Amino acid sequence: MRKQQYEASAKIAMVALIGIVLSLTVNIAIGKHEPVAQEAVAQEPVIWVPTPLEQRKMDSLYSIDAATKSDIDSIRSMIDNILDKLE
Repeated sequence: MRKQQYEASAKIAMVALIGIVLSLTVNIAIGKHEPVAQEAVAQEPVIWVPTPLEQRKMDSLYSIDAATKSDIDSIRSMIDNILDKLE
């Protein structure tokens, strides 16, 4: 029983291997033709114009960034004062 299963699976494996080899051979043969030369066409750059919603979002992010930088500067000055007192 096992010998028959082994022989059947070996036959299936051989058929699959032969199929893979043939398909790769065909794909390689098809892929060896000369590519058609196409000339590159430059496109005009698209200028981004923000919508009013995007402008409001950027403004709010800018104000958040400015507030964060201010907070960091004040924290740095506090740390410097603390370090001066510890010396």
